[in-house]
Amino acid sequence: MDSRHAGGVAGTMSVRLAALGGAVYFVLVVVYANLISGAPSATDSGRETFSYVARHQDRVQIAAVLMGLAMPAVLLWLSGLFRALTRAEGGTPALAVAALGGGALAAASTVTGALVLGTTATRITDLGPGGAGVWWTMYLLSTGATLLGLLLLIGATAVVCLQTRLFARWFAVASVVLALLSVVGAFTIGYDTSGIQIVAGIALLLDSVWILLVSIFLWRDPALALP
Repeated sequence: MDSRHAGGVAGTMSVRLAALGGAVYFVLVVVYANLISGAPSATDSGRETFSYVARHQDRVQIAAVLMGLAMPAVLLWLSGLFRALTRAEGGTPALAVAALGGGALAAASTVTGALVLGTTATRITDLGPGGAGVWWTMYLLSTGATLLGLLLLIGATAVVCLQTRLFARWFAVASVVLALLSVVGAFTIGYDTSGIQIVAGIALLLDSVWILLVSIFLWRDPALALP
């Protein structure tokens, strides 16, 4: 077999594997969101939080595990996006490195949030209402740290797309808007107001859809990430 053809086939498979990782991530996030539906906000009382977690302990624990499992999947996806950005930048990664760092930061922050969520559910009896309120707030505010990484990931990708038309123009413009939304949502790292929490939740949802869209682009056209 021609070595160039073999390399192309292998490269296509790895890009599509990365795209599949993004799709798996999206599915896990959807299941996770359904498991913790109706969860208390950071402004709810510790007693309300304690009651919710105690009643749904198993669901919260599974949700924490699924969110943790989603991170290896999204890092696999990130490898495909990094290759695509590097190719668009002419083989010398610049903003691609920034995007990679943003993705790694978001994944690390999310795993930390999942750990806090799992700990809260596992030790809910020991924590009591006061402790449950504090730990639950820590879990919710970790969303802000995740969005800090995502705004860098999405923002860097948007700039590359605007410069090179790596992806569709509408997607580049939407990415800019989404990065700005993520900036606002990131304020939840230090504030527990309902308005900021709602913005953060919307930003996370749209960011997940954004990841799925990139996965679709890479699956349909693996050459975007090939030398």
